[in-house]
Amino acid sequence: MNRTFISILLTATLLSGLPALCRAQETGRFPKGLMLNLDFGNVSNGLIPNRAFYPLYAPLGNLVTDNLLNEPMLLFTPDEGIDIPHSSLIQPDGSEWVVTVKIGAYPDGGTGMVMSQCNDEVGYAIYLKDGAPRAVVRTGNCSMLLKEDVRTGITDCRNELAIVELRIKSDMAWLTINRKRAAMVALDEPLSGDDMPIRLGNHARLPEILKNIPGTDPVGFSGAIGTLKIWRQ
Repeated sequence: MNRTFISILLTATLLSGLPALCRAQETGRFPKGLMLNLDFGNVSNGLIPNRAFYPLYAPLGNLVTDNLLNEPMLLFTPDEGIDIPHSSLIQPDGSEWVVTVKIGAYPDGGTGMVMSQCNDEVGYAIYLKDGAPRAVVRTGNCSMLLKEDVRTGITDCRNELAIVELRIKSDMAWLTINRKRAAMVALDEPLSGDDMPIRLGNHARLPEILKNIPGTDPVGFSGAIGTLKIWRQ
């Protein structure tokens, strides 16, 4: 077997493996772990620091922080909100995506947007309806609503702080409230997209993924957030 033939054979073998190699690089190009962990107790010069994988500072804007129930929290009114600076590290790429937010609402502020991360085609949102946490996820053609079943009890953030976790896997999403599984839906495909900013509180317009969900509104909730964390797993 001459050297020319061996060279051609090796080249063909390497090229045949390129598609799989490219797919592996594509799905694993970002690090795993805690990507976002906003520190509301150490706001300085109008900036909220990120205590996670990489340095990031979110502008406080017109919002304020305060210690409620011995915990630093970010306070919201219905007409105020903030954007988290965009970074590819906190953009869904098809990996498992986990969002945790601790929410408390004022007695008159139990309906409104808490947060979203989406573009005009895909993404997710967490909001309150009459004090109850709800979530919407869209990865394909349909927006999927996740909410508690009235038969098992409804959490009311106007009466208690609620730790809300939204876990988005490749084919399924779970909503967990105070460590109790509240809802589960099947998904068409993993969550992945470009230009998916994170918005907290009031939204200038209703996200596209919510436009077919009854009772949703771009107005923000009135209350406080004590934790906001995002993991890529």
